[in-house]
Amino acid sequence: MTDGGVAQTSAYLRMLLLRPGEYRSRWQRHARQPAPGEIDMPAVARVLAEVADGGIDPAVTARQALDGSAMDAEILRLFVAAFALDGRDATRLREMLRGSDSVRVITGEAQSLSEEYLHSGPPGHQTLALHELHILGPDGAPAEHQTIQVIESSVDGLTGYPYRFDTDELAVEVIRGGRIGDRIYRVNEALYAVDILLARPLAAGETTLMQVRTTFFYKTPPAPEFRRGVLHRTDDVTMWVKFHQHRVPARVWLARWNGIDHARMVDRQPVELDDDLAVHCRFGPIERAVVGFHWEWT
Repeated sequence: MTDGGVAQTSAYLRMLLLRPGEYRSRWQRHARQPAPGEIDMPAVARVLAEVADGGIDPAVTARQALDGSAMDAEILRLFVAAFALDGRDATRLREMLRGSDSVRVITGEAQSLSEEYLHSGPPGHQTLALHELHILGPDGAPAEHQTIQVIESSVDGLTGYPYRFDTDELAVEVIRGGRIGDRIYRVNEALYAVDILLARPLAAGETTLMQVRTTFFYKTPPAPEFRRGVLHRTDDVTMWVKFHQHRVPARVWLARWNGIDHARMVDRQPVELDDDLAVHCRFGPIERAVVGFHWEWT
C-alpha cells in the first residue's frame, strides 16, 4: 500500500458515493438536506455504523477515509459491506489500494494545455477496428464507457498513445494491452488525455488489441449525445449507447457532425431502442468524419 494508493482509493470511493445510484441512495436516506456534489459525512457514518463491530468510530472513519487521510484493507472492507459495493467496484478499489498502475482516478489535475502534445506531430499509430459501448446512468449522465480498439503502429518503437476524454472527473482502467501513464494533460479547451503505455513497444506494422474501461463522474451533465471523431481511415467502427431503465429517451437519432469543437449536426436519422434500451450502429469505412448518436429526453 502506498500514499498514492490511499489517495486514489479515497478519490474513487468519493466518486462512487457521489454519483447518482444505489450507493448514494444508501447514505442519502440518512441525510436531512444533501447538497448536490457533496457527501453528508454524518449520513455515511450512520451507514457504516450498521455493519461496524464497535471497534471503530464510524464518524472518524468516514471522514478520514473520504478525505484520504486514512485508508487500509479493513476500512475498505467496512465500506464494501456497508454500501454493498458490487464485485467490480470492490475489486477496483482493492487494486487501487495496492497501488496498481492499470487503473487511475482523475480529479481535476490538468490545468493547462500540454505544449509537448501540441508539438508532438502526427500520431504514431492508426486504428484498424474500434468498438465502443457508452452506458448512461439513472440520472441520464454518462456512467461508463468501454472501448475495444485494434491499433497498428506506423513507427518503430511505439510505446503508447493518448487516450482522450471530455471531463476531468473520471476513472480510467486498462483491462488489456498496457497501463496508465503518470500524468493527465489538456489537449485543447474541451478535451483531456492520459497516455496509455503499451505492454511492449510495437514495430512499424505490428498490431495490438487494447481494452479500456472508463467510469465517469460529471459535475454538470454533458450534451445528450455520444460522438466519435475519426480522422484517419478506419474500416470497422461499431458504437452502442445503452440507456438506464429509469431515464429512457423520448427520441434517438443516428447523427453526423461537422467537427469536434463547437460542432453543428449536419445529418441525422431516427433509430429505435432495442429490448435492452440500447441503440447501435456498425459503420463502413470512416475517414475525416464525426459520427454518433443524439437523443432527447421526455
